[in-house]
Amino acid sequence: MAYPSFEQYNNAFQAHDRLLADPELKKGVVSKSGLGTPHVISGGFALTYTVKAGSKKYAVRCFHRESKALERRYQAIARRLAQLRSPYFLDFEFQPQGISVDGGAYPIVKMAWAQGVTLGEFLEDNHGKKGALASLPASLLALSKYLESERVAHGDIQTGNMMVSGGSAVQLIDYDGMFVEDIKDLGSSELGHVNFQHPERKAKNPFGPTMDRFSLITLSLALKALHEEPALWDKTGSDMDSIVFRANDFADPASSSVFSELMRRPALVAHAQHFAAICRAPIEKVPNLEDFLAGKNIPAGVVQITAKPQEGRPKPGYMGVYDVLAATNYALCLRRVGDKVEVIGRISEVKVDKARNGKPYIFINFGPWQGQIFKISIWSEGLAAIANKPDASWVSKWVSVVGLMEPPYVSRKYKYSHLSINVTANGQMSIITEVEAKFRLASAQKISSAPSSNREALDRIKGKTSPKQPAPGQSPPASPNKSVLDNIHKAQGASQARPAQTSSPPQPQAPYGRPTYPQQPQEKGLFGRLIDWLFK
Repeated sequence: MAYPSFEQYNNAFQAHDRLLADPELKKGVVSKSGLGTPHVISGGFALTYTVKAGSKKYAVRCFHRESKALERRYQAIARRLAQLRSPYFLDFEFQPQGISVDGGAYPIVKMAWAQGVTLGEFLEDNHGKKGALASLPASLLALSKYLESERVAHGDIQTGNMMVSGGSAVQLIDYDGMFVEDIKDLGSSELGHVNFQHPERKAKNPFGPTMDRFSLITLSLALKALHEEPALWDKTGSDMDSIVFRANDFADPASSSVFSELMRRPALVAHAQHFAAICRAPIEKVPNLEDFLAGKNIPAGVVQITAKPQEGRPKPGYMGVYDVLAATNYALCLRRVGDKVEVIGRISEVKVDKARNGKPYIFINFGPWQGQIFKISIWSEGLAAIANKPDASWVSKWVSVVGLMEPPYVSRKYKYSHLSINVTANGQMSIITEVEAKFRLASAQKISSAPSSNREALDRIKGKTSPKQPAPGQSPPASPNKSVLDNIHKAQGASQARPAQTSSPPQPQAPYGRPTYPQQPQEKGLFGRLIDWLFK
Protein backbone atom coordinates (compact mmCIF):
# COMPACT_ATOMS: atom_id res chain seq x y z
CA MET A 1 0.00 0.00 0.00
CA ALA A 2 1.34 3.41 -0.99
CA TYR A 3 0.90 6.00 1.73
CA PRO A 4 0.55 9.79 1.44
CA SER A 5 3.59 12.04 1.66
CA PHE A 6 4.50 14.35 4.52
CA GLU A 7 3.14 17.34 2.59
CA GLN A 8 -0.16 15.58 1.89
CA TYR A 9 -0.66 14.72 5.56
CA ASN A 10 0.18 18.28 6.56
CA ASN A 11 -2.45 19.61 4.19
CA ALA A 12 -4.99 17.09 5.52
CA PHE A 13 -4.40 18.19 9.12
CA GLN A 14 -5.13 21.77 8.10
CA ALA A 15 -8.70 20.47 7.63
CA HIS A 16 -8.68 17.72 10.27
CA ASP A 17 -12.26 18.49 11.31
CA ARG A 18 -13.40 17.20 7.92
CA LEU A 19 -10.76 14.61 7.05
CA LEU A 20 -10.33 12.64 10.30
CA ALA A 21 -12.91 9.90 10.86
CA ASP A 22 -12.79 9.82 14.67
CA PRO A 23 -15.51 12.09 16.14
CA GLU A 24 -13.38 13.05 19.15
CA LEU A 25 -10.35 13.94 17.03
CA LYS A 26 -12.50 15.93 14.62
CA LYS A 27 -13.46 18.29 17.44
CA GLY A 28 -9.92 18.57 18.76
CA VAL A 29 -7.23 21.18 18.15
CA VAL A 30 -4.09 20.28 16.22
CA SER A 31 -0.82 21.57 17.72
CA LYS A 32 0.95 23.99 15.37
CA SER A 33 4.52 25.09 14.80
CA GLY A 34 5.68 28.70 14.98
CA LEU A 35 4.63 29.23 11.37
CA GLY A 36 1.16 27.82 11.87
CA THR A 37 1.82 24.48 10.17
CA PRO A 38 0.88 21.27 12.02
CA HIS A 39 3.61 20.28 14.47
CA VAL A 40 4.96 16.86 13.48
CA ILE A 41 7.22 14.30 15.13
CA SER A 42 8.85 11.74 12.85
CA GLY A 43 9.22 8.05 13.65
CA GLY A 44 10.41 5.07 11.64
CA PHE A 45 7.23 4.49 9.67
CA ALA A 46 4.93 7.20 10.93
CA LEU A 47 4.42 10.92 11.34
CA THR A 48 2.92 11.84 14.71
CA TYR A 49 0.55 14.78 15.14
CA THR A 50 -0.73 16.12 18.46
CA VAL A 51 -4.45 16.68 18.95
CA LYS A 52 -5.98 18.18 22.10
CA ALA A 53 -9.62 17.24 22.65
CA GLY A 54 -11.00 18.93 25.74
CA SER A 55 -8.99 17.76 28.75
CA LYS A 56 -7.46 14.89 26.77
CA LYS A 57 -4.41 14.86 24.54
CA TYR A 58 -3.68 12.33 21.80
CA ALA A 59 -0.82 11.32 19.58
CA VAL A 60 -2.16 10.59 16.09
CA ARG A 61 0.23 8.47 14.06
CA CYS A 62 -0.05 8.55 10.27
CA PHE A 63 1.97 6.09 8.20
CA HIS A 64 4.17 7.29 5.35
CA ARG A 65 6.45 4.27 5.02
CA GLU A 66 5.45 0.79 3.99
CA SER A 67 5.38 -1.75 6.83
CA LYS A 68 4.68 -5.41 6.21
CA ALA A 69 1.15 -6.45 7.28
CA LEU A 70 0.63 -3.16 9.09
CA GLU A 71 -3.02 -3.76 9.97
CA ARG A 72 -2.43 -7.28 11.25
CA ARG A 73 0.51 -6.13 13.36
CA TYR A 74 -1.33 -3.34 15.08
CA GLN A 75 -4.48 -5.33 15.68
CA ALA A 76 -2.46 -8.14 17.29
CA ILE A 77 -0.48 -5.68 19.41
CA ALA A 78 -3.68 -3.91 20.48
CA ARG A 79 -5.25 -7.22 21.57
CA ARG A 80 -2.19 -8.24 23.59
CA LEU A 81 -1.80 -4.90 25.33
CA ALA A 82 -5.51 -4.87 26.17
CA GLN A 83 -4.99 -8.23 27.88
CA LEU A 84 -1.97 -6.98 29.81
CA ARG A 85 -3.47 -3.67 30.94
CA SER A 86 0.01 -2.63 31.99
CA PRO A 87 1.09 0.87 33.06
CA TYR A 88 4.17 0.37 30.88
CA PHE A 89 2.02 0.76 27.75
CA LEU A 90 -0.47 3.35 26.54
CA ASP A 91 -4.00 2.71 25.37
CA PHE A 92 -4.30 3.03 21.63
CA GLU A 93 -6.72 2.34 18.82
CA PHE A 94 -5.82 1.30 15.29
CA GLN A 95 -8.24 2.88 12.82
CA PRO A 96 -7.88 1.29 9.34
CA GLN A 97 -9.63 4.22 7.63
CA GLY A 98 -8.83 6.97 10.08
CA ILE A 99 -7.97 9.80 7.69
CA SER A 100 -8.97 10.88 4.20
CA VAL A 101 -6.15 12.23 2.04
CA ASP A 102 -6.79 13.32 -1.55
CA GLY A 103 -9.86 11.13 -1.76
CA GLY A 104 -8.29 7.97 -0.30
CA ALA A 105 -8.75 6.49 3.18
CA TYR A 106 -5.63 5.59 5.18
CA PRO A 107 -4.96 4.07 8.62
CA ILE A 108 -4.03 5.99 11.75
CA VAL A 109 -3.23 5.08 15.33
CA LYS A 110 -4.98 7.12 18.00
CA MET A 111 -2.88 6.90 21.17
CA ALA A 112 -3.26 8.51 24.57
CA TRP A 113 -0.54 11.05 25.26
CA ALA A 114 2.14 9.79 27.63
CA GLN A 115 2.86 11.60 30.88
CA GLY A 116 6.22 13.23 31.51
CA VAL A 117 9.09 13.73 29.06
CA THR A 118 11.22 11.38 27.00
CA LEU A 119 14.13 9.73 28.77
CA GLY A 120 16.47 11.67 26.47
CA GLU A 121 14.98 15.00 27.51
CA PHE A 122 14.98 13.98 31.17
CA LEU A 123 18.66 13.05 31.08
CA GLU A 124 19.60 16.17 29.12
CA ASP A 125 18.07 18.30 31.87
CA ASN A 126 18.92 16.22 34.94
CA HIS A 127 22.17 14.30 34.37
CA GLY A 128 24.13 16.74 36.52
CA LYS A 129 21.70 16.85 39.42
CA LYS A 130 22.73 14.80 42.42
CA GLY A 131 20.44 11.83 42.99
CA ALA A 132 18.16 12.64 40.02
CA LEU A 133 18.99 9.34 38.30
CA ALA A 134 19.13 7.16 41.40
CA SER A 135 15.80 5.36 40.96
CA LEU A 136 15.86 4.88 37.19
CA PRO A 137 18.03 1.71 37.12
CA ALA A 138 15.53 -0.05 39.41
CA SER A 139 12.71 1.03 37.12
CA LEU A 140 14.54 -0.42 34.12
CA LEU A 141 15.11 -3.69 35.95
CA ALA A 142 11.41 -3.94 36.84
CA LEU A 143 10.49 -3.25 33.20
CA SER A 144 12.93 -5.92 32.02
CA LYS A 145 11.48 -8.53 34.36
CA TYR A 146 7.97 -7.69 33.25
CA LEU A 147 8.73 -7.97 29.52
CA GLU A 148 10.56 -11.27 30.04
CA SER A 149 7.72 -12.74 32.10
CA GLU A 150 5.05 -11.77 29.56
CA ARG A 151 7.15 -12.77 26.50
CA VAL A 152 6.64 -9.46 24.73
CA ALA A 153 9.25 -7.07 23.41
CA HIS A 154 9.14 -3.47 22.28
CA GLY A 155 11.82 -3.82 19.60
CA ASP A 156 13.22 -0.29 19.83
CA ILE A 157 13.82 0.65 23.45
CA GLN A 158 15.76 3.91 23.44
CA THR A 159 15.70 7.40 24.88
CA GLY A 160 13.05 8.69 22.48
CA ASN A 161 10.62 5.80 23.04
CA MET A 162 10.67 5.79 26.82
CA MET A 163 8.77 8.39 28.84
CA VAL A 164 9.76 9.36 32.39
CA SER A 165 7.49 10.97 34.96
CA GLY A 166 8.20 11.69 38.60
CA GLY A 167 11.86 10.83 38.08
CA SER A 168 11.25 7.07 38.13
CA ALA A 169 8.01 5.92 36.47
CA VAL A 170 8.69 4.75 32.92
CA GLN A 171 6.36 4.12 30.02
CA LEU A 172 6.97 2.89 26.47
CA ILE A 173 5.64 4.56 23.31
CA ASP A 174 5.82 3.80 19.56
CA TYR A 175 4.85 0.15 19.02
CA ASP A 176 5.67 -0.24 15.30
CA GLY A 177 8.30 -2.93 15.89
CA MET A 178 6.75 -4.70 18.87
CA PHE A 179 6.83 -8.49 19.23
CA VAL A 180 3.81 -10.48 20.41
CA GLU A 181 3.31 -14.19 19.84
CA ASP A 182 0.43 -13.78 17.36
CA ILE A 183 2.69 -12.15 14.78
CA LYS A 184 5.93 -14.07 15.29
CA ASP A 185 5.70 -15.31 11.68
CA LEU A 186 5.83 -11.77 10.28
CA GLY A 187 9.40 -11.05 11.27
CA SER A 188 10.81 -7.72 12.38
CA SER A 189 9.62 -4.52 10.73
CA GLU A 190 12.46 -2.27 11.90
CA LEU A 191 16.08 -2.26 13.01
CA GLY A 192 15.93 -0.13 16.14
CA HIS A 193 18.00 2.85 17.26
CA VAL A 194 21.61 2.06 16.40
CA ASN A 195 23.02 3.57 19.63
CA PHE A 196 21.03 1.06 21.71
CA GLN A 197 21.32 -2.06 19.55
CA HIS A 198 23.74 -4.98 19.40
CA PRO A 199 26.20 -4.79 16.47
CA GLU A 200 24.49 -7.84 14.91
CA ARG A 201 20.96 -6.41 15.04
CA LYS A 202 21.08 -5.10 11.47
CA ALA A 203 22.51 -8.29 9.99
CA LYS A 204 20.39 -10.85 11.88
CA ASN A 205 17.46 -8.69 13.04
CA PRO A 206 15.82 -11.30 15.29
CA PHE A 207 12.14 -11.03 16.13
CA GLY A 208 11.29 -12.49 19.50
CA PRO A 209 10.73 -11.86 23.20
CA THR A 210 14.44 -11.33 23.97
CA MET A 211 15.21 -8.57 21.48
CA ASP A 212 15.10 -5.77 24.11
CA ARG A 213 17.83 -7.26 26.26
CA PHE A 214 20.80 -5.41 24.77
CA SER A 215 18.99 -2.06 24.82
CA LEU A 216 18.07 -2.41 28.47
CA ILE A 217 21.61 -3.40 29.46
CA THR A 218 23.00 -0.42 27.54
CA LEU A 219 20.68 2.03 29.28
CA SER A 220 21.16 0.47 32.71
CA LEU A 221 24.96 0.64 32.53
CA ALA A 222 24.86 4.18 31.14
CA LEU A 223 22.61 5.34 33.99
CA LYS A 224 24.82 3.65 36.57
CA ALA A 225 27.88 5.37 35.07
CA LEU A 226 26.22 8.80 35.12
CA HIS A 227 25.03 8.27 38.68
CA GLU A 228 28.60 7.43 39.72
CA GLU A 229 30.07 10.38 37.84
CA PRO A 230 27.79 12.95 36.15
CA ALA A 231 30.82 14.46 34.39
CA LEU A 232 30.82 11.41 32.11
CA TRP A 233 27.98 13.04 30.20
CA ASP A 234 30.34 15.64 28.75
CA LYS A 235 33.39 13.38 28.65
CA THR A 236 31.54 10.88 26.45
CA GLY A 237 29.80 13.50 24.32
CA SER A 238 26.35 12.32 25.41
CA ASP A 239 23.15 13.80 24.05
CA MET A 240 19.49 12.82 23.77
CA ASP A 241 20.28 10.13 21.19
CA SER A 242 23.42 8.70 22.77
CA ILE A 243 23.72 8.12 26.51
CA VAL A 244 27.40 7.47 27.32
CA PHE A 245 27.70 4.89 24.48
CA ARG A 246 27.41 5.11 20.71
CA ALA A 247 27.25 2.38 18.10
CA ASN A 248 30.98 2.84 17.40
CA ASP A 249 31.75 1.74 20.96
CA PHE A 250 29.80 -1.51 20.54
CA ALA A 251 31.58 -2.31 17.27
CA ASP A 252 35.03 -2.40 18.89
CA PRO A 253 35.11 -1.96 22.69
CA ALA A 254 38.90 -2.38 22.79
CA SER A 255 39.45 0.84 20.81
CA SER A 256 36.63 2.73 22.52
CA SER A 257 37.53 5.72 24.67
CA VAL A 258 34.18 5.30 26.47
CA PHE A 259 34.99 1.77 27.66
CA SER A 260 38.40 3.05 28.77
CA GLU A 261 36.69 5.81 30.79
CA LEU A 262 34.59 3.18 32.58
CA MET A 263 37.65 1.03 33.27
CA ARG A 264 39.17 3.90 35.27
CA ARG A 265 36.32 3.73 37.80
CA PRO A 266 36.43 0.73 40.18
CA ALA A 267 32.62 0.61 40.62
CA LEU A 268 32.16 0.17 36.87
CA VAL A 269 35.05 -2.14 35.90
CA ALA A 270 33.24 -5.49 36.15
CA HIS A 271 30.14 -4.27 34.34
CA ALA A 272 32.28 -2.67 31.62
CA GLN A 273 34.19 -5.90 31.03
CA HIS A 274 31.01 -7.97 30.91
CA PHE A 275 29.34 -5.51 28.56
CA ALA A 276 32.35 -5.57 26.23
CA ALA A 277 32.05 -9.37 26.07
CA ILE A 278 28.34 -9.05 25.22
CA CYS A 279 29.09 -6.58 22.43
CA ARG A 280 31.53 -9.01 20.81
CA ALA A 281 29.44 -12.16 21.32
CA PRO A 282 26.61 -13.32 19.02
CA ILE A 283 23.35 -11.50 19.63
CA GLU A 284 21.73 -14.78 20.73
CA LYS A 285 24.05 -14.85 23.76
CA VAL A 286 22.88 -11.56 25.31
CA PRO A 287 21.64 -12.25 28.86
CA ASN A 288 18.66 -10.55 30.44
CA LEU A 289 19.28 -7.44 32.54
CA GLU A 290 18.85 -9.22 35.86
CA ASP A 291 21.56 -11.76 34.97
CA PHE A 292 23.86 -9.05 33.65
CA LEU A 293 23.68 -7.10 36.90
CA ALA A 294 24.38 -10.31 38.84
CA GLY A 295 27.28 -11.26 36.56
CA LYS A 296 25.49 -14.41 35.33
CA ASN A 297 25.32 -15.91 31.84
CA ILE A 298 27.95 -13.53 30.51
CA PRO A 299 29.18 -14.82 27.11
CA ALA A 300 32.50 -16.64 27.20
CA GLY A 301 35.55 -14.96 25.76
CA VAL A 302 37.70 -12.12 26.99
CA VAL A 303 37.79 -8.70 25.36
CA GLN A 304 40.91 -6.78 26.28
CA ILE A 305 39.73 -3.36 27.40
CA THR A 306 41.99 -1.16 29.46
CA ALA A 307 42.11 2.34 30.92
CA LYS A 308 43.65 3.46 27.63
CA PRO A 309 42.18 2.58 24.22
CA GLN A 310 44.26 0.15 22.19
CA GLU A 311 46.11 1.98 19.44
CA GLY A 312 46.68 0.85 15.89
CA ARG A 313 43.26 -0.75 15.52
CA PRO A 314 41.19 0.30 12.49
CA LYS A 315 38.36 2.50 13.70
CA PRO A 316 34.90 2.32 12.17
CA GLY A 317 33.45 5.41 10.58
CA TYR A 318 30.73 7.46 12.21
CA MET A 319 27.64 5.34 12.89
CA GLY A 320 24.94 7.94 13.09
CA VAL A 321 21.44 7.31 14.33
CA TYR A 322 20.03 9.04 11.26
CA ASP A 323 21.43 9.82 7.85
CA VAL A 324 23.91 12.69 8.00
CA LEU A 325 23.42 15.58 5.59
CA ALA A 326 25.64 18.58 4.91
CA ALA A 327 23.78 21.82 5.65
CA THR A 328 25.16 23.29 2.43
CA ASN A 329 23.69 20.51 0.25
CA TYR A 330 20.26 21.98 -0.39
CA ALA A 331 19.34 19.45 -3.09
CA LEU A 332 19.99 16.46 -0.84
CA CYS A 333 18.17 18.08 2.08
CA LEU A 334 15.19 18.68 -0.20
CA ARG A 335 15.08 14.99 -1.09
CA ARG A 336 14.77 14.16 2.61
CA VAL A 337 11.71 16.29 3.39
CA GLY A 338 9.59 14.29 5.84
CA ASP A 339 12.54 12.26 7.17
CA LYS A 340 14.27 12.53 10.51
CA VAL A 341 17.92 13.33 9.77
CA GLU A 342 21.08 14.80 11.27
CA VAL A 343 22.27 17.97 9.55
CA ILE A 344 25.75 19.35 10.15
CA GLY A 345 27.11 22.68 9.04
CA ARG A 346 29.02 25.82 9.86
CA ILE A 347 26.84 28.76 10.88
CA SER A 348 26.88 31.82 8.64
CA GLU A 349 24.25 33.95 10.41
CA VAL A 350 22.10 33.97 13.55
CA LYS A 351 18.92 36.00 13.21
CA VAL A 352 17.25 36.93 16.53
CA ASP A 353 13.93 38.72 16.13
CA LYS A 354 10.26 38.90 17.06
CA ALA A 355 7.18 38.26 14.96
CA ARG A 356 4.32 40.75 14.81
CA ASN A 357 2.57 38.81 17.59
CA GLY A 358 5.50 39.69 19.85
CA LYS A 359 6.82 36.14 20.19
CA PRO A 360 10.59 35.74 19.75
CA TYR A 361 12.23 33.41 17.26
CA ILE A 362 15.75 32.58 16.12
CA PHE A 363 16.88 31.46 12.67
CA ILE A 364 20.32 29.86 12.30
CA ASN A 365 21.37 30.12 8.66
CA PHE A 366 23.95 28.07 6.79
CA GLY A 367 24.21 30.32 3.77
CA PRO A 368 22.95 33.67 2.39
CA TRP A 369 19.26 33.96 3.23
CA GLN A 370 18.45 35.31 -0.24
CA GLY A 371 19.11 31.93 -1.90
CA GLN A 372 18.37 28.25 -1.42
CA ILE A 373 19.53 27.34 2.08
CA PHE A 374 18.97 25.04 5.02
CA LYS A 375 18.36 26.71 8.38
CA ILE A 376 17.49 25.83 11.96
CA SER A 377 14.24 27.39 13.22
CA ILE A 378 13.69 27.96 16.93
CA TRP A 379 10.25 29.37 17.74
CA SER A 380 9.09 30.65 21.11
CA GLU A 381 8.25 27.15 22.39
CA GLY A 382 11.72 25.93 21.49
CA LEU A 383 13.39 28.95 23.06
CA ALA A 384 11.57 28.19 26.30
CA ALA A 385 12.88 24.61 26.22
CA ILE A 386 16.56 25.05 25.34
CA ALA A 387 19.19 26.05 27.88
CA ASN A 388 21.85 27.48 25.57
CA LYS A 389 20.27 30.09 23.30
CA PRO A 390 22.12 30.91 20.06
CA ASP A 391 23.38 34.43 19.43
CA ALA A 392 25.91 36.20 17.21
CA SER A 393 28.78 34.44 19.01
CA TRP A 394 27.68 31.20 17.34
CA VAL A 395 28.60 32.44 13.86
CA SER A 396 31.37 30.30 12.28
CA LYS A 397 30.81 27.48 14.79
CA TRP A 398 29.96 23.96 13.68
CA VAL A 399 26.57 22.62 14.72
CA SER A 400 24.74 19.31 14.57
CA VAL A 401 20.93 19.29 14.65
CA VAL A 402 18.61 16.27 14.60
CA GLY A 403 14.98 16.49 13.59
CA LEU A 404 12.32 16.31 10.93
CA MET A 405 13.17 17.99 7.63
CA GLU A 406 10.31 20.43 7.06
CA PRO A 407 8.98 21.33 3.59
CA PRO A 408 10.59 24.44 2.09
CA TYR A 409 9.14 27.90 2.51
CA VAL A 410 9.30 29.89 -0.68
CA SER A 411 9.20 33.64 -1.24
CA ARG A 412 7.92 34.27 -4.75
CA LYS A 413 8.60 38.00 -4.37
CA TYR A 414 12.21 37.72 -3.21
CA LYS A 415 12.88 34.34 -4.84
CA TYR A 416 14.38 32.39 -1.99
CA SER A 417 13.68 28.93 -0.64
CA HIS A 418 14.45 27.77 2.90
CA LEU A 419 14.43 24.23 4.25
CA SER A 420 14.50 23.84 8.03
CA ILE A 421 14.50 21.67 11.11
CA ASN A 422 12.45 22.99 14.00
CA VAL A 423 14.18 22.78 17.40
CA THR A 424 11.70 22.09 20.20
CA ALA A 425 13.73 20.31 22.90
CA ASN A 426 16.90 20.80 24.88
CA GLY A 427 19.71 18.70 23.41
CA GLN A 428 18.29 18.49 19.90
CA MET A 429 21.04 20.81 18.67
CA SER A 430 24.69 20.85 19.75
CA ILE A 431 27.92 22.69 18.97
CA ILE A 432 30.65 20.30 17.82
CA THR A 433 34.27 20.73 16.82
CA GLU A 434 35.35 21.06 13.21
CA VAL A 435 37.19 17.74 13.52
CA GLU A 436 34.04 16.00 14.77
CA ALA A 437 31.95 17.68 12.09
CA LYS A 438 34.21 16.44 9.30
CA PHE A 439 34.32 12.95 10.84
CA ARG A 440 30.51 12.77 10.80
CA LEU A 441 30.19 14.37 7.38
CA ALA A 442 32.47 11.72 5.92
CA SER A 443 29.55 9.31 6.32
CA ALA A 444 27.34 11.68 4.31
CA GLN A 445 29.21 10.62 1.16
CA LYS A 446 27.40 7.26 1.33
CA ILE A 447 23.87 8.57 1.68
CA SER A 448 22.99 8.66 -2.00
CA SER A 449 23.31 4.86 -2.10
CA ALA A 450 22.04 4.23 1.43
CA PRO A 451 18.51 2.93 2.08
CA SER A 452 16.13 5.76 3.01
CA SER A 453 14.10 3.73 5.49
CA ASN A 454 14.25 0.69 7.72
CA ARG A 455 11.92 -1.10 5.31
CA GLU A 456 14.37 -0.66 2.47
CA ALA A 457 17.25 -1.72 4.70
CA LEU A 458 15.41 -4.92 5.59
CA ASP A 459 14.61 -5.60 1.94
CA ARG A 460 18.29 -5.35 1.07
CA ILE A 461 19.23 -7.61 3.97
CA LYS A 462 16.77 -10.19 2.66
CA GLY A 463 18.03 -9.82 -0.90
CA LYS A 464 14.90 -8.12 -2.18
CA THR A 465 14.73 -5.23 -4.61
CA SER A 466 13.26 -2.12 -3.08
CA PRO A 467 9.81 -1.39 -4.48
CA LYS A 468 10.91 2.20 -4.96
CA GLN A 469 13.42 1.21 -7.65
CA PRO A 470 12.08 1.38 -11.23
CA ALA A 471 12.11 -1.74 -13.35
CA PRO A 472 14.52 -1.79 -16.33
CA GLY A 473 13.25 0.45 -19.09
CA GLN A 474 10.79 2.27 -16.86
CA SER A 475 10.98 5.86 -15.70
CA PRO A 476 11.58 6.49 -12.01
CA PRO A 477 8.42 7.01 -9.96
CA ALA A 478 7.33 10.56 -9.24
CA SER A 479 8.86 12.05 -6.12
CA PRO A 480 6.47 12.65 -3.21
CA ASN A 481 8.03 16.12 -3.06
CA LYS A 482 7.26 16.93 -6.71
CA SER A 483 4.71 19.56 -5.79
CA VAL A 484 7.30 21.27 -3.59
CA LEU A 485 9.85 21.27 -6.39
CA ASP A 486 7.29 22.66 -8.83
CA ASN A 487 6.58 25.55 -6.49
CA ILE A 488 10.27 26.29 -6.10
CA HIS A 489 10.73 26.30 -9.86
CA LYS A 490 7.81 28.69 -10.28
CA ALA A 491 9.19 30.93 -7.54
CA GLN A 492 12.50 31.13 -9.33
CA GLY A 493 10.86 31.87 -12.65
CA ALA A 494 12.72 28.98 -14.22
CA SER A 495 10.55 25.96 -14.76
CA GLN A 496 13.43 24.04 -16.26
CA ALA A 497 15.74 24.57 -13.27
CA ARG A 498 17.34 21.45 -11.88
CA PRO A 499 16.68 20.63 -8.20
CA ALA A 500 20.37 19.89 -7.73
CA GLN A 501 21.27 23.55 -8.32
CA THR A 502 23.00 24.81 -5.20
CA SER A 503 23.73 28.42 -6.09
CA SER A 504 21.41 31.28 -6.94
CA PRO A 505 21.92 34.41 -9.05
CA PRO A 506 22.19 37.68 -7.17
CA GLN A 507 18.91 38.44 -5.44
CA PRO A 508 17.44 41.83 -4.53
CA GLN A 509 17.86 42.89 -0.95
CA ALA A 510 14.69 42.70 1.14
CA PRO A 511 13.49 42.61 4.72
CA TYR A 512 14.38 39.28 6.29
CA GLY A 513 12.09 36.32 5.94
CA ARG A 514 8.51 36.45 4.69
CA PRO A 515 7.98 32.77 3.87
CA THR A 516 4.85 31.40 2.28
CA TYR A 517 3.85 27.80 2.58
CA PRO A 518 4.75 26.25 -0.80
CA GLN A 519 1.46 24.48 -1.36
CA GLN A 520 -0.75 27.49 -0.74
CA PRO A 521 -2.65 28.77 -3.79
CA GLN A 522 -1.87 32.08 -5.44
CA GLU A 523 -4.84 33.68 -3.74
CA LYS A 524 -3.86 33.50 -0.10
CA GLY A 525 -6.20 31.94 2.39
CA LEU A 526 -6.34 32.50 6.13
CA PHE A 527 -3.09 30.62 6.73
CA GLY A 528 -1.18 32.55 4.05
CA ARG A 529 -2.41 35.86 5.47
CA LEU A 530 -1.37 34.72 8.96
CA ILE A 531 2.19 34.05 7.77
CA ASP A 532 2.42 37.50 6.15
CA TRP A 533 1.07 39.12 9.31
CA LEU A 534 3.55 37.30 11.55
CA PHE A 535 6.56 38.36 9.50
CA LYS A 536 5.48 41.75 8.20
